[in-house]
Amino acid sequence: MRIRFGHFNVRDLTAGKLRDPEHPQVLSASAIIRKVRPHVLSINEIEGLPEAPRLFLDNFLQRGDSPLRYPYQYAGATNSGVCSGLPPPFDFKGFGLFEGQYGIALFSRFPILREGIRSFEHFPWRALPGGLSSLGHRAVDVPEGFPLFSTNLLDVPLRMGGRVVHAILLHASVPVRGPFNKERNADQLNFLNEYISRRALSGAEPFKAENPFVVMGDLNADPEKGEGIKEAVGGLLANPALHGGMPPGPTFLEGGGVEAPPMDREGFSLRLDYILPSRDFVVLRQGVFGSGEAGWWNQVRLASDHFFVYADCLLA
Repeated sequence: MRIRFGHFNVRDLTAGKLRDPEHPQVLSASAIIRKVRPHVLSINEIEGLPEAPRLFLDNFLQRGDSPLRYPYQYAGATNSGVCSGLPPPFDFKGFGLFEGQYGIALFSRFPILREGIRSFEHFPWRALPGGLSSLGHRAVDVPEGFPLFSTNLLDVPLRMGGRVVHAILLHASVPVRGPFNKERNADQLNFLNEYISRRALSGAEPFKAENPFVVMGDLNADPEKGEGIKEAVGGLLANPALHGGMPPGPTFLEGGGVEAPPMDREGFSLRLDYILPSRDFVVLRQGVFGSGEAGWWNQVRLASDHFFVYADCLLA
């Protein structure tokens, strides 16, 4: 079975934008998605409302000359913009100007096994063992119960023919603009690394299934450049449970925006967005729909400050 996985961080995809069928940014993003046509699609920065996936489908993806239909959708919980009741810098569980601003959604042509979905938005940061954490002696500064994930990590099982494949979704913290953000990003990747290694973590059952999986999301970490802790993303990418590989090109414009799309094609320099299949897959192709797409540059830049990434895989 050949499967195309796709991931897109669509900058600040609010419900207000999704309710406007003529919104130029969302029209551009949906045109790119319809062009690439993934079977399974991960979206970051979509507002965390139950109706958001349906709005995206009805007003954008299913419109036009090449409609794209996903009979199964899931919008996960998110910590972004949620007040914690604690003093700064822990006054919000995750960055966001309003509750649910930067959510995670999954769109699939394959059935979602909802009874098997796992969500880790409540996993306490201090429950991560000291040997795995990047905090060191600073761990005592993190309040008890404060969550590790600024958005969430989601494990969503899909029925693909006679197999169950787990889509593991993450939008990791940006490792800048805060006294603990660098360590929080690294520890989210350390948790993910342990999870796909099927090792137990205190308060979180291990990923026991021998089923195939694919990690999809904006991990906000480049193993060679940027502000993140390189050991964390490097350790994740070297995990033997993964097929291996990195985005074949940069996926993010540093300091970019979508209101006035810059025309500098050299500005994209960080590899932050990933699709990482498990070793159960044969990876046929990995791609970045970006600056090399003839005739698409204006739409690519209007859609987001990230590029769309995809992977074509065979399920062995």
